[in-house]
Parts: sequence; structure tokens; C-alpha cells
Amino acid sequence: MENLSPINNAEFSLAELLDQTNWVHDLPWQDIQVLARYFKAYRVAAGATLFEEGEQASSMGLIVAGKIKVIKKGQSGQERILAVMRPSQTFGELSLIDGAPRSATAVAMTDVTLLLTDKDALFNMAEVHPKLAFRFTFRLAQLLSQRLRHTSLQLADSPS
Repeated sequence: MENLSPINNAEFSLAELLDQTNWVHDLPWQDIQVLARYFKAYRVAAGATLFEEGEQASSMGLIVAGKIKVIKKGQSGQERILAVMRPSQTFGELSLIDGAPRSATAVAMTDVTLLLTDKDALFNMAEVHPKLAFRFTFRLAQLLSQRLRHTSLQLADSPS
């Protein structure tokens, strides 16, 4: 993730950036401030690769502003856009959970502002703020469940 430029925390409050997303719409401001401690803010220039398929990782991103495309290479080597991620959407959840290599490549379509958290931060949150960590993890599980249901529907509708 060498194309990420850290955002100076004096310039933006991490809690204010987090508050711009739908991820915290039901949390009180105090919880948003606590949750923000477990993220780091970055900017990525349009066209920059955030990560490559196969890279080892244990982090997840939350888009505050901009768009990211998620690309998967097929067996023939041809690239296919799996998703276009927009503000309030996350990417990299699988690597956060299982630490396995990235399953796709992510490229900034526009200038992007994002927040990153990783497995160490999540475990730290679980120790210090277990209720908040549970809410975060439950929301993540809901998201992954929705994506799995969507994928199941796509497979059911695809020709054999």
C-alpha cells in the first residue's frame, strides 16, 4: 500500500471523517470518537493501485470520498471489474478477518480519502471497548452476509 499518503490528523479529525460515512449513522458522537482511534486516514491519487491481488494483508478500508474499482484477473489473464466502491463502502474485509492474501486488486478511480483499520486495531478495540468492537464486528458480518447472498443470486441466475 505504498500509494497511500497519510492525512495529517491536525487537518482533519478522524472522528469527523468517520462521521461522514454511513457506518456510524446510528452511533452517538462519543462512540464515533472512540471508534476513530482505531483507524488511520489516507489519501490516494486517481489511478493509483491500493493493493494487488495476492498481496498479504490484514487491513480493511472504509471510503470517505472518491471511488475505487475492485478488479479480478481471470484464468485467461483478462481483468474484470467486480465492483465499484463508493463513499461509505468498505473493501478488504476478508483480509481483515482471515489475514489471507488479497483476493483482488483495488485501484482508485478518482482521488480517494479513506480510513484503514487492521486486525491488531480490532483486537485492541475488543480488549479496551468490547461492546463497540462487537457492534463493529456485527456490522461487518452483516455486510459480508449481504454480499454472499448477492453472489448466490448472481450464481443462480448465471447460465450453466
